[in-house]
Amino acid sequence: MPTLSITTNIPKYKVPSTFLTDASKLVSQILQTPELYIGVRIKAGQQSCWFDNESPCALGTITGTGNFGTEENKQYSAIIFDFIEKQLGVPQNRFYLSFVEQKPSNIGVKGTTLAEIIQ
Repeated sequence: MPTLSITTNIPKYKVPSTFLTDASKLVSQILQTPELYIGVRIKAGQQSCWFDNESPCALGTITGTGNFGTEENKQYSAIIFDFIEKQLGVPQNRFYLSFVEQKPSNIGVKGTTLAEIIQ
């Protein structure tokens, strides 16, 4: 159940109306996971600064099960950083992305856990 979460100081009105659907498609493609299982959210208009500067910046987290590794994360970073820069106008040097590997037993789905569903 991969999720992409972005928190940014970009005002909500500057977030493209297609951001969520475009991000969902992107995550589905790069993680090779059906879009049906992708969750995306953005928290825009948040009070944020980067090195004592309130210019556009963002923090992100991408979570998944079994998708991450040193080489994979380099590829994912290149694609996601480019997407965030183009879609939100956040320069790549003002964005951090954390990769979080989750165990299927720690993800709740349909009243049970992902571990139970994928058995």
